[in-house]
Amino acid sequence: MKNNILGILLILFIASCNKESNQNEPVKANEPAAVATEQKLKDESFDFVYQDINDKEVKLSDYKGKYVIVNFWATWCKPCRKEIPDFVRFKETYKDKVEILGIDYEDTDLEIVQNFVNDLNINYPILRTDVYAPTDFENANTKGLPTTLVFNPDGEQIDKRVGPVHYEDLVEILGF
Repeated sequence: MKNNILGILLILFIASCNKESNQNEPVKANEPAAVATEQKLKDESFDFVYQDINDKEVKLSDYKGKYVIVNFWATWCKPCRKEIPDFVRFKETYKDKVEILGIDYEDTDLEIVQNFVNDLNINYPILRTDVYAPTDFENANTKGLPTTLVFNPDGEQIDKRVGPVHYEDLVEILGF
């Protein structure tokens, strides 16, 4: 019985990392999840504050005036690992116009995260979150990893994607 329960939990855990599919379709503005998210983003209470992996405080509002891409991911998530090189390339190309913030959404050792960042040559801030506390991940009605939110220079959300996002998707979203 105990093994059956552990097996079920393992299956649920594995299933929580989205497979690459058509799930990266944008959430339409008239869908309830997108409307609720946009309302929260206009409210100052949504201005999240996280510590990065170097223990520096980072706030979303620090980047007002630039496009901001917020990407929720985890080291164990294969689609997350697959999309990160596209974020690195996008950051290199558009560093003067865009900031990318990666939010590591998992309970793991800092050393594992730092090794992951080094292995993938991530060139943008990586933030840590407490997965056991209510988070902006939940406030954004996020249903799986990876999830990407895109904000305009005024701090308003203009896009949300669940599933892998690629370089070409980012160019299309931002019109670059």
